[in-house]
Amino acid sequence: MEWMIETLRVLREIRDWSDRRDTNGDRSAATREALHRATAAAEAEVKPIVVERMGPARAKAPERKRERREEDRGGGGGKPQIPLRKIDRNALTVVRRLQRADFKAYLVGGCVRDLLLGLEPKDFDIATDARPEDVKRIFKRNSRIIGRRFRLVHVHFGRNQILEVSTFRANITDDDASEDQDLLIRRDNVFGSEEEDAQRRDFTINGLFYDPTSGRILDHVDGLADIERRYLRMIGDPEIRLREDPVRILRAIRFKAKTHVEIDDALFAAMIAHREELLRCAPARILEESLRLLRIGYAQETVRLLAETGVLELLFPIVQEFIEQPEPITVIGPKGEKTYDRLPYILRHLEVLDDIIARDEDVDDAVALAALFVAPVLERLEDPELSPGDRTRITSDLLREAGAPITLTKRLHESMRQLFLAHRRFLKTSNRRKRGRGSATDSQLQFLEIHLRANELPLDALDRARR
Repeated sequence: MEWMIETLRVLREIRDWSDRRDTNGDRSAATREALHRATAAAEAEVKPIVVERMGPARAKAPERKRERREEDRGGGGGKPQIPLRKIDRNALTVVRRLQRADFKAYLVGGCVRDLLLGLEPKDFDIATDARPEDVKRIFKRNSRIIGRRFRLVHVHFGRNQILEVSTFRANITDDDASEDQDLLIRRDNVFGSEEEDAQRRDFTINGLFYDPTSGRILDHVDGLADIERRYLRMIGDPEIRLREDPVRILRAIRFKAKTHVEIDDALFAAMIAHREELLRCAPARILEESLRLLRIGYAQETVRLLAETGVLELLFPIVQEFIEQPEPITVIGPKGEKTYDRLPYILRHLEVLDDIIARDEDVDDAVALAALFVAPVLERLEDPELSPGDRTRITSDLLREAGAPITLTKRLHESMRQLFLAHRRFLKTSNRRKRGRGSATDSQLQFLEIHLRANELPLDALDRARR
């Protein structure tokens, strides 16, 4: 039986060599699959002999060694490695099916960045040289072409997962643009090469491609070096790239808060110089990105950076006006009066919001925005002479004013208004007035907790609201 063991050894070596090679079309993929099937069949024949000779524990050692090698296979030549076990299985399926159809396909952007930084990606995006129609043809009914400004494909897996597949694009902006030229990108469907696609992305740490089949990281923008030193640098001239898409200012702030990277000096200066360009962007994009800033679990650091760059004044002027008032905030609690400086007082509320998100609780947009607006709104409602009707009207007007710069939707405005109205009722509820079970929603309880903990008040009202 020695010849069978030797044959298995040779098959494994050929299989491992094949796995390290790039897949080049359907024929290569079919050959690789045949090698895996032949090796598995040989292992099934030889395994009883190996177990008899070596014992069960020692016989499983080669299998465990191979599993570890496959999991940890990443970029060669000293490049960072991305274990396959950390990559979403469906994302691997999409990449491999595109490659079997003889297209280039890579994981790209935030998922590669987060994996290299030791973070858990929220989404797995795929970039390919296949056109949207080609991707649709490959994945058929479980895919859909979407978008006008960006045409891409959503590939559906079950009811809960959508993977985004985009075609390589080229940058349509002239690098020699003049200072007064309008660079705002309003369409972006110029297809390009893999290298052009990397160059048109925003930051170097977002411009990396990863091929899970070969284990190679493709770096056309020197992003690996910036990953290693945790450095946020713009691809190209920051002055031009931020004028192309000012929302990149908010993205830079989000990456800084989330990953604790250091922002390049030239980029930071350009963020401050071109912050007013944000007002030219589509309102829906500004609202979406603003909400993401508050819901990433680092809202406290995010708002501090918004204030530092002057963006807070543009997007949330009611908060900026509150911070600029000279007198500190005084809170009367069971242990007497406490005073807080105004910006730290705002950040205290956001710290509690971050804690709630860290508990893996679902926090909706209304709670996140209300946590930012609660101090300015409640300060304007302090007059004891105000009637309940006046308070309701003023609250509604203040929320409408606060949300105008980010084009707050009617649904969000109404959700926040209901939060503030319920909040006042819960604070006034005494121990003798017990409310029915389930009278408070999860959002109302979260908002109440934010207010009580930020002001170092007893949590009795929170306990009563839960009953």
